[in-house]
Amino acid sequence: MKTHLKVLAFIYMVSVVILLALEFSQFKKVDKLRAEIGESHRLISGQDEGVRLELDYRRFRDRLYSYVRMSGHETASGGNRTSHDDVLVAFDIFWSRVFQINSATVGLEDEQVRNLEPILNGLKRTMRQIEPYVQNLEPGDLDKQAIISKRLDPYGAILNNAAAKISHLKRLRAVELQDRLETVLMSMDNLLTTSALGAGLLLSLFGAEAYRARREERKTRTREARVRFLAEHDPLTGLANRAFLNQKMCQYMRDADEDGQGFHLLLLDLDKFKNVNDTYGHPMGDRLLKKAAARLLRIFASTDDIVARLGGDEFAILTKSSTKQAAALSLKVIDALSAVFTFGDLEVRISTSIGISSFPSLSGSSDDLMRDADLALYAAKNNGRATYRFYERDMGVAIQHRMQLEADLRRAMLHEDGGLEVYYQPQVNLAEQSSHAIEHHEWQITGAEALVRWFHPERGHIPPMEFIEIAEEAGIIDDLSDWIIRQACDDAVQWHQAGHRINLSVNLSPLQLNNPNLPNEILSHLDQCGFDPNYLTLEITESADVQDTKAAARMLSTLADRGISLAMDDFGTGYSNLGYLNSLPLNILKIDRSFISGIEQGGENCKLVLGVINLAHGMGLKVVAEGIETEEQLAFLRDQNCTIGQGYLFGRPVNKLKMFSRLRHQRLSEPRAQIRCIA
Repeated sequence: MKTHLKVLAFIYMVSVVILLALEFSQFKKVDKLRAEIGESHRLISGQDEGVRLELDYRRFRDRLYSYVRMSGHETASGGNRTSHDDVLVAFDIFWSRVFQINSATVGLEDEQVRNLEPILNGLKRTMRQIEPYVQNLEPGDLDKQAIISKRLDPYGAILNNAAAKISHLKRLRAVELQDRLETVLMSMDNLLTTSALGAGLLLSLFGAEAYRARREERKTRTREARVRFLAEHDPLTGLANRAFLNQKMCQYMRDADEDGQGFHLLLLDLDKFKNVNDTYGHPMGDRLLKKAAARLLRIFASTDDIVARLGGDEFAILTKSSTKQAAALSLKVIDALSAVFTFGDLEVRISTSIGISSFPSLSGSSDDLMRDADLALYAAKNNGRATYRFYERDMGVAIQHRMQLEADLRRAMLHEDGGLEVYYQPQVNLAEQSSHAIEHHEWQITGAEALVRWFHPERGHIPPMEFIEIAEEAGIIDDLSDWIIRQACDDAVQWHQAGHRINLSVNLSPLQLNNPNLPNEILSHLDQCGFDPNYLTLEITESADVQDTKAAARMLSTLADRGISLAMDDFGTGYSNLGYLNSLPLNILKIDRSFISGIEQGGENCKLVLGVINLAHGMGLKVVAEGIETEEQLAFLRDQNCTIGQGYLFGRPVNKLKMFSRLRHQRLSEPRAQIRCIA
């Protein structure tokens, strides 16, 4: 404690001792004063007995009047209306007051209230007489009210006068006693006032100073604790942060150097977490992160392992477990985070991928641990997600190659020299092809499907399956699909302006169906480039991972209302059913090329294709057959009234200039168009 606080405490204690000595000398006076104060209190507290009697009388009369005057409707409605119980309670209170009050209760001599006893006796008799009427009283019973009022009316003025007289006499007695008390109190006023002020001042100074010092100390400790917590923990989830994890890794490495016990770093992030943010917003994403963190804490609650959040949807776990145990922990984490997350009526499913690095067997520093775990995590995602991988020394080259391709793909979408280009595969109306056109392969093109190609400036042609997979894993498939839609629509506008009004078909990526802004983005671009939406078809894959089918159906309906056609791509290879088809505003079914290739073999393949065509016609949908390569396949499809054909028989995918050249050499009577987003 500081010196000035000790001085204040000493002064305060001396003052208290002096005050106690002075008060002891006045003990006898105080004792007499207590007796007189008790008498004064008794008289003053009984001062209002007469007034209370009158008030209880009037309260009972008011309740009686309110209750009798109520209508039947008011009685049924309840609320704040007077009830019979209210009347009985008021009557009981008045009854108790009448039968308890007497000269002794008010503290006056009999000669001062000579007329009080007869009045009270008469009132008691009256109360007994009206009690049956009160007990049986009902709303609207004016006769009983009249009887009760008639019996009580004579006491109204009497009680008023008696109350006034009692109160007046008691006030006189109280004033007289107060004058006597003031003489006694005067002798102690100065002492008590002075001592109270002095003691209060000293106590206030001491207490204020002690409180201020204590508060400052508490604030300092709270501030320091908060700073320490924020420096070492993630504010959203409460988990350890990257800085704390690095400290622990350094400590674990020192321990490993001393005792030879290694440890593992598990690096994980949440698969499809971006979809949650894009679909439901960042507040929902934050709630999901909190629940995911809580599940991780439950898994490691009984261990000394460190669970940290590094940022975004990336987490890390530091454990001294063995390699086998680290693998088992990874499976447990994957199972926990793959279970459904519930938010009210909303259910969200995600998964997680885990990369594991080891010290000191493979990684020799904290930076190496993080880098190697990140490479292993990348490998786990490449293996299909929802799995784990341990770091291996040969991972670096392949993953760095893949990461460089990802960076180049991002650049290619922003710069024309990146090598990305949209190719177009012709589509023809099978019913409109003449015998001459079929014989000489002079096909009349009615549409085109857009297929993205990437000619890397340094590595040459990159297969679509390779870079599309990279785009999906990197979370940029949405951006790539949007880029293709914009490029294809711009090319189709040029064809239309030249008089070749063919249909354009664009394939949407599965993630785009979870984007609530998709209709606005597509329609806005169509308006900007001047492309007629009646010539555009959007394709969705049958196995698209749609989180909210109803919301997707509403978005697609918005596009269909503007004249855009909708097609189900690769039909027969996914998991859709008739209910799924009916829930979407489709116009076209596209039969997957795997079924068309088996037509020449006959048997089940032909039956399956025929069944799809009949199903589409029964639902009022057009049919597009993909992968037509032979005239036998064409003949079968024409016989089955398949609407549109597409495949190498009619032409391989070409760039926009070659497509424009083909269109110039044909004449179309009814131009229409299509484009596909992704091959």
